[in-house]
Amino acid sequence: MCKYESFPTKWKEILQKVTDFGGNAKELIVEPCATKEEIEEKEKSLGFALPSSFKEILMHFSRHAEFRWSLPESANLPHVFREIFSGEIGWNINWIEDLTAFGSQIEAYNGIDSELKNKLKFFDVRNGDLLAFDMESSQTEPNVVYWSHEGEGVFFLAESFLSYLSKITDLYGIGSEIWQMEPFIDENGLNSNGENAFKWKKWFDTFAALSIEEGERDLESLIQYIEYHGTLEKRELKALKAYDKNDVFQTVMARLQRVDESQKEILIRVIGESVGSFASDWVKLLWKEETEIKPEHRSYLTSRCFPEEEGLSKVTAYVESLFIEKINSHEAKKHLCWFRNDKILEWIKGYISSATTKEQWYDLFACSNPSWKEIEEWFLLGGKYRRIAINALEYMVDSWNSTYIKSNYKICNPPEKKEILYFLEKEKEKETLNIKKRIFEKIIQNIDFIL
Repeated sequence: MCKYESFPTKWKEILQKVTDFGGNAKELIVEPCATKEEIEEKEKSLGFALPSSFKEILMHFSRHAEFRWSLPESANLPHVFREIFSGEIGWNINWIEDLTAFGSQIEAYNGIDSELKNKLKFFDVRNGDLLAFDMESSQTEPNVVYWSHEGEGVFFLAESFLSYLSKITDLYGIGSEIWQMEPFIDENGLNSNGENAFKWKKWFDTFAALSIEEGERDLESLIQYIEYHGTLEKRELKALKAYDKNDVFQTVMARLQRVDESQKEILIRVIGESVGSFASDWVKLLWKEETEIKPEHRSYLTSRCFPEEEGLSKVTAYVESLFIEKINSHEAKKHLCWFRNDKILEWIKGYISSATTKEQWYDLFACSNPSWKEIEEWFLLGGKYRRIAINALEYMVDSWNSTYIKSNYKICNPPEKKEILYFLEKEKEKETLNIKKRIFEKIIQNIDFIL
């Protein structure tokens, strides 16, 4: 087997792993080889020969190949790999372009060196950057480099196209954006044998091997499955309830010692959602001693492990202690959103300043289980209170359509829909600006989501 003919087999194995852990594996494209005439025509148009190993692959392997995958949105990666979300490898004889002229245009426009002279593009990165051959390094076997369109420079990746393909494939085809490759770049370009590469491949392989079915038979596997997938849905919660609470608690506590900070949040949720009050003594210690648990995670645990009134009182007192005068609404939400308690609405009133804008308080209002009666009351109070109520309703609607809002919110104890619609139409008529009218229209059109 030739040195490049193993790539499709490896790519298919990677795509199967992506499918196994619930990612998106795009169909692999490997077109037939380029003809001698196509190569000659391309080289004639460029005015110079194509890089040797690249030409060999075009003529004896494929004229056009594309390999792409993406991680599940909830994938819970170690901190060093947090910027990795996808993988891609690709080239096409029709994508090849001498960038010297393009670089000259950029330089004429902004007056600075574009660093594109003698660069031969073979791949457009989705963020606007480029993968290219640095023809200044060699006319026959040039280096593969990464060019940043934001002026961050040119980064060396590999000493040849075949070396680049081998290394990027060995790293499971991690995405072409520089921030995805960064954990694996050193002074010698891409390093597929370093410490980070070893950790990445181990994480990827483990992710692919985990299954909820195995988790239903083995607690350690279940906790690891939840940790890697970063989700805690009905099936995972049902599986957790089949195990003894103390066993779950001890298993999670041991796991918390082995993961980095960015991976801890989902494990904290396992304690809160499946262990609950059983862990209350441990949560009390978190309030007495300095620990590695973040304050907002401690507030979440308090909302799940303490009696509701006691927990809410403790966390609101903590939030108040953080600020001498004006409370930061974003910080307050981080700690209080977990309670879903409408008593928070009265608490908010005491901290609303005359300068309150759309960016403040509306999201905490939305996640505090407001009743329709309370929403009406805030409308009738007018001014800043009305503005918060409007934007809270919009946020509730967005929670059902946005991937950036992690929970879904509804109005508690709503009256008949026609009563709410009549009220909103009347309030809409009070607005003079079209932009504000459109917010009401959006809420009205999507009202069923939040009832």
